[in-house]
Amino acid sequence: MARYLAFNSLTSVDLSKMNKKFNYLILRVGLVAFALITASNVLAQKTKNRWRSQNADTLIVDTLTVDSSKCTLIPIPERTEEGDFIIKMDSAITSIYLDDTEKEPVLNGYRIQIYFGDLESARSVRAKCRKQLNHNRIYLESLPPNYTVTLGDYRNRWEAELALTKLKRRYPDAIIMQSEIKLPDLK
Repeated sequence: MARYLAFNSLTSVDLSKMNKKFNYLILRVGLVAFALITASNVLAQKTKNRWRSQNADTLIVDTLTVDSSKCTLIPIPERTEEGDFIIKMDSAITSIYLDDTEKEPVLNGYRIQIYFGDLESARSVRAKCRKQLNHNRIYLESLPPNYTVTLGDYRNRWEAELALTKLKRRYPDAIIMQSEIKLPDLK
C-alpha cells in the first residue's frame, strides 16, 4: 500500500507540473500567433502600396494612353474624320432637356416702362423709340387688355436709375419696373 500511495503522490505532482507546462506552452503559442497575424497585416499594407507603385494605373482608349506614374500626359493625336455622337435616354428626360434648351436664360433685373396702353399706340411708341434712341432692347409686352413698351435689361437698380434720368426728358411718365431680363451680351 505504501508503494501505491507513493506512486499516486508522484503522479499527482507530475500532473500538476505537466498542467503548468501545458498552460505555459499554450500561452507562448498564442503570443507567437498574435505576433504573426499582426506582422502579416502590416506587411500586407506595405505590399499593397509597393504593388501600386510598381504597376501604375493605365488607361487605354483608342490611341490615347495615360500612365499615372508619369508627370506629363501623352499628347492626343488630331482626328480628321467626322463622327456621330448618339445619346440614348428616356423620352421624359429628352422632353425636359428640349424644353430647357428652347427657353432663353433669364435673370431678375429691371426695365424702364415708357408706355402703357392699347396695342396700336404701343406699336407706334416702340417704332418712334427705336428711331430716336437707337436702342436694340425695346420690348412690347402684353398685359391683357393693355400693352407695355419697356426698354433695357438692367441688372441692378442703380443702372436703371442712371438710364431713367436720360429718358425722363423724352418720356416724362417713364418708370422703373422689376422684371425678368435677358442675359447681357458677353464682350
